Amino acid sequence: MKVILINSPLFRNRNDRYDEDSLPPIGLGYIATQLKNSGIAVELIDAVYQRIPLVDLIAMLSAKRPDVIGINIFTTNYELVKDICEGLDFPTRIVVGGLSTRELYKNILTWKTDNPIDVITGDGERIMLDIVRGSVSDTAFLNEGNRRVFKVDNHSSYLVDDISDVALDRTFFMNEPVLHPLGFIEANIVTSRGCVYNCTFCAAARSLNRDYPVRERSVSSIKAELHEIATQLPTVSSIRVLDDLFLKSKASIQKAIEIFSPFTFQWRSMAHVQTFRNVEDDLMDGLRDSGCHELFIGIESGSPRILENINKTKDVAVIVENLTKSFKAGIPIKGYFIYGFPGETEKDMQMTYELAVQLKDISRRYGVNFRTSVFQYRPYHSSQIYHDLEAQGKSLQVSQVEPNEALSSLVGRLQFNFHSGNYSEVGNQVVQDYIYRTINLNGGNIFSDFSPDGGPLQRENL
Repeated sequence: MKVILINSPLFRNRNDRYDEDSLPPIGLGYIATQLKNSGIAVELIDAVYQRIPLVDLIAMLSAKRPDVIGINIFTTNYELVKDICEGLDFPTRIVVGGLSTRELYKNILTWKTDNPIDVITGDGERIMLDIVRGSVSDTAFLNEGNRRVFKVDNHSSYLVDDISDVALDRTFFMNEPVLHPLGFIEANIVTSRGCVYNCTFCAAARSLNRDYPVRERSVSSIKAELHEIATQLPTVSSIRVLDDLFLKSKASIQKAIEIFSPFTFQWRSMAHVQTFRNVEDDLMDGLRDSGCHELFIGIESGSPRILENINKTKDVAVIVENLTKSFKAGIPIKGYFIYGFPGETEKDMQMTYELAVQLKDISRRYGVNFRTSVFQYRPYHSSQIYHDLEAQGKSLQVSQVEPNEALSSLVGRLQFNFHSGNYSEVGNQVVQDYIYRTINLNGGNIFSDFSPDGGPLQRENL
């Protein structure tokens, strides 16, 4: 029995201009580890990191002829995964997973292949092993011929109740540890599953995932993994926490300090615009002293109207106040912005740009960096806005999602620039102009103000 797991490609052809780093597919790594530890021959192909063209990937699979193929899928690459699965010329079982399958399973069931297809929504480690063994105990949520859909939620025997003990064999990853453009070497960890917030543009919103519980690993479990990294990967100096939201409250800040303080690692993670509300300066200083050297925060918009529509705080002053606490403590921020939300006007976009400028100015005042990462809005499957647009009769065919070459050329960034139409009240050129202007606050370099050679900002920005 041979299994191949695939981190599915973002592009149909090899793009030589694509030079961005990629993250290790930790979810697939958990599944691969479970299979390996159970005596199953398993291989993980990272088509993103290896930049494998679609035709080459299909040929590679045809040569290897695995008994089972497990592949993840996203809103942005549905057509690519479909073409891979329909292009296989040998008998195999196909297993498709990923957050977007909660909506996409309806389309996946129509794929033109004689091979059986299983779709998994939720945790994949335990059920994948039984799919491979042919001994699944759960009843399929949907069963049509040789197509099955499984929901691994609160009602499933395959839900991982305690994620503290899930094993991870890092030898499956080709891109870890990774050398960051600034020179430090980084490894990645996941400490939780699920998000407590309810953003309408996000498929992980709590209101849409009540059957999929939020779970956190224990402090001792995370410390054990960090010790393992320090021992097995001694060149690693930085840890990136890949959780949807690692820092979400005062209690989570205290937990992070407890976790990282015993180590010499620097670390980076996601936080929320509300995370630092009512958090004292000395606790922020403790966060910095624990090694926190950058936070990723989804600011999204500077328009109170748009912020309210997407279930973020509509009080822009609160955003400024909370992020200023991070700057004051000497912790840099990478702020995410989105232009082109449904109904968004140029006035809304101007407010977003002005907020980005204001935050940039405040960061400079405190001598730390604020860098911007900016995207055009696109509807994700299973998000509230997706459902709302669908109810309004908007055309939301998944085949509309494609690389936005014009925007990529404009901003010099390829990985996340996809589009599936413009849902705002302004033309594409206006949307792209605001994206460009906001990214350009980095001075044409997303790592602007960083000092990898030992300057005064080295501690904060590496």
